[in-house]
Amino acid sequence: MNAPIFEVQHLSVRYPPQRGRAAAAILDDVSFSLERGRALTLVGPSGSGKSTLLRCLNRLVEPTAGTVTFAGRDIRAYDPRELRCRVALVMQTPVLFEGTIGDNLRLRPAGVPGDFSEPRLRSALSEVGFEPERLGEDATTLSGGEKQRVAIARALLRDPEVLLLDEPTSALDPPNVRLVLTTISRLQEGRDLSIVAVTHQPELVRRLGGSLLYLVGGRVQAFQAADDPGARGAIDVRLRAFLAGEPVAGVEKRA
Repeated sequence: MNAPIFEVQHLSVRYPPQRGRAAAAILDDVSFSLERGRALTLVGPSGSGKSTLLRCLNRLVEPTAGTVTFAGRDIRAYDPRELRCRVALVMQTPVLFEGTIGDNLRLRPAGVPGDFSEPRLRSALSEVGFEPERLGEDATTLSGGEKQRVAIARALLRDPEVLLLDEPTSALDPPNVRLVLTTISRLQEGRDLSIVAVTHQPELVRRLGGSLLYLVGGRVQAFQAADDPGARGAIDVRLRAFLAGEPVAGVEKRA
């Protein structure tokens, strides 16, 4: 068994009361662990806290209770810039700016080190299925799926140990969904990345394997292996339905 890269213990996120509104519990007593090189998929209804949990893993959201340990250290012990290089987030809607693909790949927060030479950029493009010669292409002309793959390449340039994916295929048409799913699964194998993904795509879970964590109302309803044939008979009925592409209470199925 690999050592855990993440250990989350009794994590809660509560927003304070505001102008007549009571305090809101976004996450409530969430615990799980993730082995290095494995995948974890977060599923559940809209508003169940999946994206908030994802952002707690690289300190874009700070928990109000509980702990998150990354590579054996409390994440509060890391400089946030270092942590976000090692635990890179790819958002639901990729943000690209005017300029070439290469210009967009070179964008990074001030003070973030790394090799952003042309050979390195060309290599990153190849990893996500682009011809390296497209480095000088206008980024604004790319399709949604191509923009998402450029966003993934930009994250890879930080040499992350973990890739956080927030609904990476939700806004894409079926052909681009397949391209992005293939890219993600290939990267997991080639780089031995740990991946935490929020998704409504059963196909992504089937490709990545690992574990499923089912959230409802900010609480864990089930946390089980998705790729252990011996556990399939005992897997939670809702997760079994999700993997089969069947409707799950509160979880929108997307083709």
